[in-house]
Amino acid sequence: MFKTKGRGTNYVFLGILTLAACWFFAGRYGMFGAKVDWISQHSVLPDYFRSQFYETGSLIPEFAGNLGGGQNIYHFSYYGLYSPIILLSYLLPFVKMSDYLMAASVVGLWASVSLLYYWLVRKGFSEEIALPVSVLFLLAGPMVFQSCRQVMFVNYMPFLCLAFIGVDRHFEKGKSGLYAVSVFLMIMTSFYFSIGGMLSLALYGLAQYIERRKRHAACAGVIKSGFAFLLPMISAVFMSGILLVPTAYAILGKRGSRETIGVWELLIPDFSIWELVHSGYGVGLTTGMITVLLTGLAFRKWNERILYYGCMILLTVPVFSWLLNGGLYIRNKVWIPFLPLLCYLTAVYLKKQKDREISLRVNVASFLFTFLWLFYGHYYGGEMAGSPQSWYLVLAESAILAVCFGIFWRSRKLAFLTLPSLLCLFLCGNYFHNTEGGLMEQETYARTTDSKIGEAISKVLDVEPGLWRLEQGGKESEKAADLNRIWDMRQWISSLYSSAYNTDYQDFRKEVFGVEEPFRNDLMQAASDNPLYQKLMGVKYIVRNKEEEGDKEKDKERMDAVGYELFLEEEDLAVYKSENTAPIAYVTDQVIREKDYDRLEFPYNQTALAAYAVVRNSRSQKSQWEEQVKSAASLEEISIGETEGEDLSIRRLADGTYHIKAKKNTSVTCSVSGGGELLFLQMCVENKKPSQDAAVWVNGTRNKISAKNHLYYNGNTTFTYAVPLETGAGDVELTFGKGEYVLSDIACFRGKEELLEDRAGLYQSAFEPDWEATKGKRIQGTIQVKNTGYFITSIPYDSNFEIRIDGKRTVGERVNKAFLGFSIREGEHQVEIVYHAQGVELGKYLSCLGVLMLLGTLWGERRERVRLTSPISDISLICR
Repeated sequence: MFKTKGRGTNYVFLGILTLAACWFFAGRYGMFGAKVDWISQHSVLPDYFRSQFYETGSLIPEFAGNLGGGQNIYHFSYYGLYSPIILLSYLLPFVKMSDYLMAASVVGLWASVSLLYYWLVRKGFSEEIALPVSVLFLLAGPMVFQSCRQVMFVNYMPFLCLAFIGVDRHFEKGKSGLYAVSVFLMIMTSFYFSIGGMLSLALYGLAQYIERRKRHAACAGVIKSGFAFLLPMISAVFMSGILLVPTAYAILGKRGSRETIGVWELLIPDFSIWELVHSGYGVGLTTGMITVLLTGLAFRKWNERILYYGCMILLTVPVFSWLLNGGLYIRNKVWIPFLPLLCYLTAVYLKKQKDREISLRVNVASFLFTFLWLFYGHYYGGEMAGSPQSWYLVLAESAILAVCFGIFWRSRKLAFLTLPSLLCLFLCGNYFHNTEGGLMEQETYARTTDSKIGEAISKVLDVEPGLWRLEQGGKESEKAADLNRIWDMRQWISSLYSSAYNTDYQDFRKEVFGVEEPFRNDLMQAASDNPLYQKLMGVKYIVRNKEEEGDKEKDKERMDAVGYELFLEEEDLAVYKSENTAPIAYVTDQVIREKDYDRLEFPYNQTALAAYAVVRNSRSQKSQWEEQVKSAASLEEISIGETEGEDLSIRRLADGTYHIKAKKNTSVTCSVSGGGELLFLQMCVENKKPSQDAAVWVNGTRNKISAKNHLYYNGNTTFTYAVPLETGAGDVELTFGKGEYVLSDIACFRGKEELLEDRAGLYQSAFEPDWEATKGKRIQGTIQVKNTGYFITSIPYDSNFEIRIDGKRTVGERVNKAFLGFSIREGEHQVEIVYHAQGVELGKYLSCLGVLMLLGTLWGERRERVRLTSPISDISLICR
């Protein structure tokens, strides 16, 4: 269907050019995948979806028990839960998901560019226009850049380009099948960006209708045509119900950070440069795109003007960006789906220039206004104010394009309009989107995805009958890569990196317990080094890469200090095991009331959970447990010496605060009074250079506060640590990161070794899972309850859990401030916990309704085509 006679070699050329662009902009620096989001989200979460399908056989999962303590799986639907690209990988179990995604991204790029080229040729544009514009599309800022980073920004492009072809078929032949199916596939691939994609299709469809409509069409005919155009799109949205409805319910549980934006700020046009120019998080074309849009405002035909006016209004009035971003903030990324439409407008502009349909006066005015736009964005909007090189580069590009237009006007050779734009996009793209340092090195990628890690983890889980967590430890870079990594479906972890999450769990980590935050991104919930948190979350096993000999010994000493013994060694891997951590599910009668727990301050809010479970209502008396909790840690003093060196300055001010200035990461040794094997340390941090990150390490554990302007500012103004000390040691190593900051309200405690053990007998009865039944959305097994009490889990609480004890339904409640629990009586019991993701059933019904709507639409269109082509219809037309 998509063959273009005589142009087959162009598709091969575009394929070769796509490979070359992927290598030049990314591949030559490392793997075709980034160090952060790609390796920790976009490649591992699809792998998890595939693994759960292999385990359960269900294409409609509801619960991700392995991730983030246990979460609604629709928190992760953005990462391709039902994407046709990901579903295709289910047929290739022998291919590593990360390898598959690299190949799929490159193929998807080629498919997108080829389909755009086909669409332009189909629209009647000559090769000298269609081919350069297609290359322009390939070289646009987000295309290659995001294909190896946040792939959901661009991986829907093949289906969006198909949808534009489908819109043409809808108006030309009255066939909407391709249009509807393409929109459906676009939504399933990237529902977030599909909204912008559908908006661009609607704008294009309106222009096509105006071009084809009769001059004096009746109002009823206009409404009918509009409904006929929207119905296939509405059908596609309904067909996507199985994804959209449960996802909507899930993300409503995330309290996203919102920018405070005034009404006038939303309504007054904003002529930002990066909406269109060279941004990997925007349209990413040259300054020539501004000229194209300005020129189009003078076109005479309404079907053309509506496209240019529509794009201009959408791109410059902030309220539209705000709405497409869900009312959270104003970000240019929502305009990426407009890239094919803007390339089409560029093709229209080039054709009119070639045919001399645009006067010299309009062209000159457009270039002058382009310069005014750039100067406004720089001097009034403050864009590129901190990067004069970027400003001069953009300004020079616009001047070059204006000069080349002058040459074109005299020579009438279209190459003077197309080739300079491509060259500028290529050279400037290499400058603005240099990915060196941001991509995975081959050695790091091989080590991170080494199957030997999975084999070692499976060996451990083969001999472990209980329900515990197994996590990968190591340096910050290793933790970042493994935030969502699951090697075996029996492996459960407490870490998580997702744009949506269980808010109770996030709040518990940040506000209640006070887990360290080693990353600048607030969404990166890392595996904690805090031994009490590891104990609470049931982290029985920790896998670590063996580093150099010195680091190996230090690693072993640290693990011994927190009660983990070497359990398994496999070449470059070491697995450590602790017998003192809590099971993921257990029963206890040692509880305290939540309102009493809420009065506890650091570190007793942590030590209390080592001996007691927290429930809403309890008969326990404060005197029975308060003394035990507070005796586990004693207030001590930490001595941070003043210093004035070349790399580090520490000054103690009169109010007892410390003023730190560090040119690079510098370590000092501080003394701590008292005795005890655990050091609890807490300090408030005031970042004196809020445009930069600031970090402090304590015995190798990092806390970081991100730059204030960071998109996902972590707000970590209180650094909290719980780190082991050598027995009887009074020294601790503090490493001050580069920056200038003030440390105040420093609180130091030392805790006893018994905190890391279960001397209090909290874990009285452990849950024994039935691993044949415990999979997917179901946790099932038996428990021998010694004392009537509470069934306590470290699975984040969610009202959508269905709990049955011996077949009888019981009500779940929130325990330990954030986790699922329920009361249970003495004796042996069968326990079944099933998660039902809200909206799944409704989503199924809507999907079925969408299919019926599409079938009805196609049937109605077929009847209309038969009616219009029948002899009777011809006779009636003649009679009229």
